[in-house]
Amino acid sequence: MIKIKNLHLSFGDKKIFTDFSLVIKKGEKVLLNAPSGKGKSSLLKIIMGFVKVDSGEVYIADKLLSPDNIKEIRAKIAYLPQDIALPKMKVEDFIKSVLAYESNRKICYCREQVEAMLEDLMLPKDTLTQRTGSLSGGEKQRIGILIMQLLNREVFLLDEVTSALNSQLKEFITDYFLRMEQTIIVVSHDEVWCQKELRRVEW
Repeated sequence: MIKIKNLHLSFGDKKIFTDFSLVIKKGEKVLLNAPSGKGKSSLLKIIMGFVKVDSGEVYIADKLLSPDNIKEIRAKIAYLPQDIALPKMKVEDFIKSVLAYESNRKICYCREQVEAMLEDLMLPKDTLTQRTGSLSGGEKQRIGILIMQLLNREVFLLDEVTSALNSQLKEFITDYFLRMEQTIIVVSHDEVWCQKELRRVEW
């Protein structure tokens, strides 16, 4: 599903990757495990084509990532960062605005479906009528997870998505993701991920 070959990346005088290679199979669950500053989040951005490498190749679904196909490849990926900045509006309106993007217009909004997903994520149904500014960090992260589910992309990239959750919710959300069929790549310092059955990639 994802193949990274002979990757080299530096920021100024700091070398981030030197001849780094990695293969992730379709449906695999992978935890990126490296010290802070060693490029874990940068690797997610490289996969999405937001960081240009010094040299090396990135393949997504057997296609070489390039400016010519970056839009097509990004349509296969959903990314959830640690800090989610939501525009000030009702939660339901925000979800609808994401589905209104050109690449997402094939997805129909169904309130009953979304309410069921909120329940699955341990959020009350009236979350839809709340203002985004009233949500806690953990609630914003779960709204982000809900949107990822709606988009149903092939690859989920998760960057510290459990950081704002209590211990019970960390357990719940990690198990929630690991039951999915998607290829999932996780960046996290939460010990709960290390206790789960997923492949650890270290450097």
